[in-house]
Amino acid sequence: MGTSGAIAEHIRQRRRGAALEDAIVEAAYDELADVGYTSFTVEGVAARAKTGKASIYRRWPTKQLLVLDALLGQLPTPADCGIVPEIPDHVTTVDALHTVARAMAGVMSSPAGAAMRAIKTEAATDVELAKVIDERFQEPRRQALLGLLARGVERGEVRPEAVTTLVADVLPAVVTHRLVFQGEPMTDQVLMDIMNQVIVPLISPR
Repeated sequence: MGTSGAIAEHIRQRRRGAALEDAIVEAAYDELADVGYTSFTVEGVAARAKTGKASIYRRWPTKQLLVLDALLGQLPTPADCGIVPEIPDHVTTVDALHTVARAMAGVMSSPAGAAMRAIKTEAATDVELAKVIDERFQEPRRQALLGLLARGVERGEVRPEAVTTLVADVLPAVVTHRLVFQGEPMTDQVLMDIMNQVIVPLISPR
């Protein structure tokens, strides 16, 4: 086979590989939606994707990493949560954060959010998994929130000392705690209370 033929064959193989990975990720999400995280198995994913377990394990060494990839394709991006680079000037920082809180509550109440919570529970005893979750899921959203807080500083709505990763983690932590550990429905009134009693006093200029 000539050089051009070898290149063409390589491209065909690569395309098949990418298509297979897409099929596995889609099958993983379908499996998760149908049976839940506890009953999720690589065998079930392999059957749905019409491939062997070895093909999956070569790409995803653990069940947790496969589920995480499947979820990241379904969970909203920071932009989907209302954290966009250019927020209209009439939108205040508090209004923007309320929109973010509402989107977070919606995600955490969804099947994808339930699975993400289950993986985070696993991560409590798995340092490497916790690191992957933070790097791939939490850090992009944390940075987006930091950008939103920095915008608030420029508008005089946020004190400069509040633009920290610790403060950026407070809103997701409170929403998750109330929803997951206290089982409280995330109504708009509850979210407003979180904003008025926790977030606004934390970030407002003093």
